[in-house]
Amino acid sequence: MKTYWLIIAVLLLNLSLLLINDYFPGTLAELGIPTWILFVVIVLMAICSWATVKPRREKKRYMIIFPALMIGVPLLVMVVLTALGGESQNSISLTSPVLWIGAAAALWISWLEYMRASEKKAENT
Repeated sequence: MKTYWLIIAVLLLNLSLLLINDYFPGTLAELGIPTWILFVVIVLMAICSWATVKPRREKKRYMIIFPALMIGVPLLVMVVLTALGGESQNSISLTSPVLWIGAAAALWISWLEYMRASEKKAENT
């Protein structure tokens, strides 16, 4: 279980740092963090998640928590960065319809998977 939360924390931290660098270009360079390292860590965390946390995905609560965090936290970070006066250099902003459509689609798909798992569990009981 600790592995699951560690993976989520690392993914969210990396995603937040990438968003900060997008809204305030040069931030990562000032901190001495190469951007490519963040992408490598994200790939490694995805592989680690797939390999070690697979049994957790079968638990229904994780089917809701993971997508909610992976969508909610970056949106919150974008709200804060926008409030601080940042502007996205890659058009990943709160005014982007693609962002909202993607977030809604991801939440909808997660909800459908959750409902299927609930029905499957009810049939097995």
